Amino acid sequence: MADLNNFSFTGRLTKDAAIKQVNGKTIMEVDVANNIGYGQYAKTNWLKVKMWGDRCNNIAPIFKKGSLVAGSGELSTNVWKNNAGDNKTDIVITVTNLQILSSKKDDTNSEMTEDNEVTF
Repeated sequence: MADLNNFSFTGRLTKDAAIKQVNGKTIMEVDVANNIGYGQYAKTNWLKVKMWGDRCNNIAPIFKKGSLVAGSGELSTNVWKNNAGDNKTDIVITVTNLQILSSKKDDTNSEMTEDNEVTF
């Protein structure tokens, strides 16, 4: 039996959403800065967020750099080497639910509406 793997997060998009095709399937990718801790203990987690499905083509234009988002999905890691030969690790979340909480210009954290939620 597989273990439970469900990760929930909030954070700001660090760039606009990108769409690509992988083996004939549509994938949307966004990067999220997830800030934790306070003062001298403040830290930022850099998350790579992926969403699969044809709906990605329609929703990608609303996922813009600076938007505050909340999501949940499956956590995985990707280990790779940079040009200097150092090992690097990416945190990758394949989401089943992603919501825009506010845009960069609208930082009031106003109440969500159903139109903001994208569920896969």
